[in-house]
Amino acid sequence: MKVISIKNCYLAFFLIFFGCSQNLLTDLSSKSTDDALLENAQKALNIEDYQTAITYINRMSTVGKARPVAKEILASGYAGQCGLNFVDYISSLSTAGSVSMFKLLSIPFVGRAVDSSLCLTSLTTMDSIAASPLRTVNQNAFTAIVGMSLMGTAIRSTTDLLPVNGDGIADAANIACTLTDAQIDNVILGLGYMVENFSALTSTQVSSGSQTSLSNFVNKCTTLVPGGCAFTNQTTIPPLLRLTMRDLLNTTDYGVGNYPISGDDTRIPGACP
Repeated sequence: MKVISIKNCYLAFFLIFFGCSQNLLTDLSSKSTDDALLENAQKALNIEDYQTAITYINRMSTVGKARPVAKEILASGYAGQCGLNFVDYISSLSTAGSVSMFKLLSIPFVGRAVDSSLCLTSLTTMDSIAASPLRTVNQNAFTAIVGMSLMGTAIRSTTDLLPVNGDGIADAANIACTLTDAQIDNVILGLGYMVENFSALTSTQVSSGSQTSLSNFVNKCTTLVPGGCAFTNQTTIPPLLRLTMRDLLNTTDYGVGNYPISGDDTRIPGACP
């Protein structure tokens, strides 16, 4: 029984980002229907045909779709449809200059069509594999990056729409302050998934400078909101966190707005008029 090579490993995103340590697919002549669909989904993902990859996984049997590898492919397909390209995103995080934390996460999506809801679908798909403590390091690193992408796509698509797909500049003064609860919740949930899985990332995946910037922001948010900022369940998000996140987004120091706090974090709660 011949196995496919690592070059053609089962999952493009996991191969590009983490490498591959499993020979999971055999050739078609010896496959069950589920195995054939899984290989076809992997091939579609490799050429960034995300919808086809998702369609193949959804055609698998209930037992087949429950396999972790099938869920990883499905999660990657949704992440791709959300707007995430791992190579571009990791390169951007590794080379970003001195910018605010929220700009750091949203800049890779400037000029790119995005759909934040599909990043969230990708994350809930990863949750269906297992809770974070029970997943592999690679699965958690993937989840952390998709959480960051949920934040980035949510910010770009709600504060920077003009011209089409944005230009890296907020469309209006105080626009971050006008975000609805549903819109700001995507930023909060992305942050929660990032925090929950951040320890799985390495400096080769996210530069040490970006890691420091992200860690400092999380610490700052925690000092402003009793109970912290790491929420992955929308129904448990406290109202104070929504208000604080809008304020942070509207600052020049942390967000995409023009409100200067000049290093005085006590001014953050007044960033939104």
